[in-house]
Amino acid sequence: MKLRKSAVVAAGVVALAAPAALPAHAAPAAPATCLLTAFGHAMPYVCGSRTLSPDWDHDGQRDEVFAVSPPNNYIYRISAGSNGPVRVGNGRAATMRNWEIRPSTQRRVYAVTATNHVYYSYLGTGGWSDWYPYVP
Repeated sequence: MKLRKSAVVAAGVVALAAPAALPAHAAPAAPATCLLTAFGHAMPYVCGSRTLSPDWDHDGQRDEVFAVSPPNNYIYRISAGSNGPVRVGNGRAATMRNWEIRPSTQRRVYAVTATNHVYYSYLGTGGWSDWYPYVP
């Protein structure tokens, strides 16, 4: 009798432990997708992530928009002269950080990865550069 009771108790413990292990195998939920509209074009972006709207010539109007687009978190931009969203290099990020005009007049945008590393791209004569680690 004691042996049978021990087997039932052990089976109960295993049965109770099994459901707790299930969520660890569940796939993470995909981030929600929002829609950004700029310059007559629409682009999906990761809801809750920061977008950038630089005013490069300081006239009070945005000149471009940068955002992280799902599902691969590539960075895209839209400008008045583009035919829609254009990917900026092979940059991938969790969110955009900020934009600036450097003392050298170089235009830069910064993005942050899921591991909190900051990268930047700059506007050169051939367009936006690849992404480089930012070292303050």
